[in-house]
Amino acid sequence: MVICRVCNNKLEKPFLSLGNSPLSNAFLSKEDLHQKEIYYPLDVYVCEKCFLAQLEEFETAKNIFSSDYAYFSSYSESWLKHCKNYTEMMVKHFGFNYE
Repeated sequence: MVICRVCNNKLEKPFLSLGNSPLSNAFLSKEDLHQKEIYYPLDVYVCEKCFLAQLEEFETAKNIFSSDYAYFSSYSESWLKHCKNYTEMMVKHFGFNYE
């Protein structure tokens, strides 16, 4: 059973299935290349109460974001530009006044 990370609502069924995938940025050593790699389901759930889209948790953040984790969104200029543009668009679209 999947429970929402924000409001603890029970999530009944996936909204979207993206198949299976190994951990992102999990670099394999030479020794690991001859071992079976673990794949996890990428089933996206959307909470009907708070609308948070989320995956079921199969690994802890500590195991996912190890010291050799290569991607950090705060270092991606294109991602930061996208976030800024999207936020500005939503503020204008919904008439938010955050000043």
